Amino acid sequence: MPINIATLNSVYRSSLPKTTGEAKYVSDLHVPGALYGHVVRSPYPHARIVNIDVSAAKRTSGVHAVITAKDIPGVNRIGKTRLDQPILSDDKVRSYLDAVVLIAAIDEDAAREAESKIKWEFDPLPPLFSIEDATAPGAPLIHEDCPQNILKQINLSKGDVEIGFREADIVFENSYKTPAIEHCYLELDNGLISPDPSGTYVIWVGCHNVYSERLIASTVLDIPEEKVMVIQPYTGGSFGGKDDGLVTAYLALLACHSQKPVRINFTREEEFIAHTKRHPQWINLRMGLRKDGTITAVQFDIKTDTGAYAHWAEGIFSFASIGASGPYRIPHQKVDTTIVYTNNIPMGAMRAWGIPGVTFAMESHLDQAAHLLSIHPLELRWKNAAIEGDTMITGSAFPPGIHIKEVIKAAADSAGIILSGQR
Repeated sequence: MPINIATLNSVYRSSLPKTTGEAKYVSDLHVPGALYGHVVRSPYPHARIVNIDVSAAKRTSGVHAVITAKDIPGVNRIGKTRLDQPILSDDKVRSYLDAVVLIAAIDEDAAREAESKIKWEFDPLPPLFSIEDATAPGAPLIHEDCPQNILKQINLSKGDVEIGFREADIVFENSYKTPAIEHCYLELDNGLISPDPSGTYVIWVGCHNVYSERLIASTVLDIPEEKVMVIQPYTGGSFGGKDDGLVTAYLALLACHSQKPVRINFTREEEFIAHTKRHPQWINLRMGLRKDGTITAVQFDIKTDTGAYAHWAEGIFSFASIGASGPYRIPHQKVDTTIVYTNNIPMGAMRAWGIPGVTFAMESHLDQAAHLLSIHPLELRWKNAAIEGDTMITGSAFPPGIHIKEVIKAAADSAGIILSGQR
């Protein structure tokens, strides 16, 4: 097979500096006189903010800026599909992630001392940590515009599952659960910002999109985008977790109020609080099959906890709902998905956007079906594998280039398994 020199050169440019240690990450960069940026988070998972007094904290030796929501010159909201997350909480706190005060100081000790001088008053509200609690009658609303704390319901169908179940020789169902997952990338969330006397800000941060980060900084500071430059050095992992934009927003506010360079470095402990996780899923799956292994119907009931804020949940679970039935030819399908707000740490993007959870459920169910019908699991998948021209739950055809039958056959050949006739 010929070697693509252009691709090889690209790999060398990307990988060799990492291998030799020459690659520079945000934590390797230094700006003289950079202050220590510190994020003070909510002491409650759910509470109304009555008062926050930072006057004593501002007088702490070595402290250059102490910022609350009222000090934000621009927009105090952030979000992917809806702007439901405050950068600094103003009316209430909805999770332990919520930042309430930002501090810029000469070092961590000064920042911690300033934090100890903050006087605050909260009116605690009942915390809702489960879907059952959040949707129970009379539960307090985490967001006033979402009755029963339901962010969104997604209902998709193709054919008629009741007909499909009547056509089946066996119908069985089971429930599956996947947990919330921390991305746990090696490089912790961190960033560096340097203000210029001209009013321009240069930000170095690990992120997914320098343009969206620039928009976040300009929006929170209420300045033109051309006054912000975002530079992304080598990034030590993300997998979806560095897509929040919060570090950039915090840096922008701290540099604006201190008019000095500022660095933020989260600890591993903060990492578990300070950014989104993969959504957990609770899935009930019902399937109908004929004795020969033909799937006649599938019905999914999916529930997920998006935590305190929407982030990418609506997009992720539209994607997961469409892909729940996998690459299979199934005439009757129904998928009902409910996305619920709770007071847990917000959930967001992680590799494959919700597909691992529904795939785990579907593939586990197929293994059980194969056992019930005394059919080899590969044979069952081969029989129901989609080909070009077959349609998904949306009614649209599978994308061109679907090769699931070829993959299954290759696996069977490798294992010495002879599959039955081909479609």
